[in-house]
Amino acid sequence: TTLAFLAMPMILVLTQSITMNAMQPPVDENLPAEEKESLERTQGILKFLPLLIGYFSLQVPAGLTIYWFTSNTFTLLQSVTVKAYYKANPPKIELPDYWDALDQDPDSMSAEDRRKAAKAGLNTGPSFEQLMDEAKFHYVVERTPLRADSTAWERVQANGATVPKEMEQWVNSAKSVETPMPTPTPEEEPVKV
Repeated sequence: TTLAFLAMPMILVLTQSITMNAMQPPVDENLPAEEKESLERTQGILKFLPLLIGYFSLQVPAGLTIYWFTSNTFTLLQSVTVKAYYKANPPKIELPDYWDALDQDPDSMSAEDRRKAAKAGLNTGPSFEQLMDEAKFHYVVERTPLRADSTAWERVQANGATVPKEMEQWVNSAKSVETPMPTPTPEEEPVKV
């Protein structure tokens, strides 16, 4: 009876080991020594996982052990089938047109290369620092000031709204040319369009 009791956990340990070996990717020989050592340590720990699952299967109802066995078998068959298919029919990888432009500096890219890279989701535009530098300079569009006798200005004064001094100066500059406007510092000098 002990052999019958241990048969299913032993089969489960065997199928779990085979499934883990089949699903393990091949080791890349170009890995740095530190990564290779870490990978070997992880694989060493994972070798004990089937034994742990076998021990758990002794503690749980037989239905769960049968489920784990079925799941392992299905996963193994699926993995082997997919690997065999792609070994027989290797995929043809076509790199996109912008692939060569990835190594280029965005400043040296042509407009067409930038457009293709942007469609692919690559950032080829200005950096945040460049945008902030550009934002320091602004363009001022010449506009005629509000007329002191306009209905809009009368509404503002009638509602008792507090009007900033600069706004009053700007409106009053239409009345008298003698009222000086605040002069910008050289850093704030607006560019006229």
